[in-house]
Amino acid sequence: MYLVIVGGGKVGAPLASSLVNEGHEVFVLDNDPDVVASLKRELGMIATIGEATSLRALQDAGASRAGAIIATTGSDADNLAACQLARTNFDVARTIAIAHSPENAELFDRSGVDLVVSATDLVLANLATALPGHPLIRLMPLADRSQELVAIKLPSAGTAVGHTLSELRLPYGTKIVLMITSAGLSKQPDSDAIIESEDEIIALSPANSTTELWKLLTELR
Repeated sequence: MYLVIVGGGKVGAPLASSLVNEGHEVFVLDNDPDVVASLKRELGMIATIGEATSLRALQDAGASRAGAIIATTGSDADNLAACQLARTNFDVARTIAIAHSPENAELFDRSGVDLVVSATDLVLANLATALPGHPLIRLMPLADRSQELVAIKLPSAGTAVGHTLSELRLPYGTKIVLMITSAGLSKQPDSDAIIESEDEIIALSPANSTTELWKLLTELR
């Protein structure tokens, strides 16, 4: 498919590279000569200097034969304008745009942009990949804050999986108060309860032992 990307910055450049590697024909339009030069060095002659809101620039980029236009500039106004110009003047079948402001995402949608990607969602998605897969969640401190109620979700390849609670050497003073299966069902945390993949453990833990408990329950094989 022939795709036009408007904006060759932090989103547009890696997107162009990925699409080229997947076998798509890609052309990038950007108003920064340095960005265009960098794209040409890395990917070949697939970029040119031009404004997102310019009909001539979109025409020169081949918008009339594009299966989709993807607007990734740093300006919401330019992204929306590029999509509207592509749809109304070049009959582009599909328009995709980044909305940097959450308030503008709804406006993009109402304006007929086929796919609106919130920049906030992109940041959260990247943040999620940087965080531990099974974080420690402190639900609430108790009494004099020497104890706390915590939730820990076990990894599928954890060393605790397949063992009973009685087989675990829990930190002194720790009490398991609830076990929740990956299907969202609760089970009694008696000594014979078997720990299963992706179980969530709710525990009453001494505050100074909580990290030790998390390490025990999330250790990988």
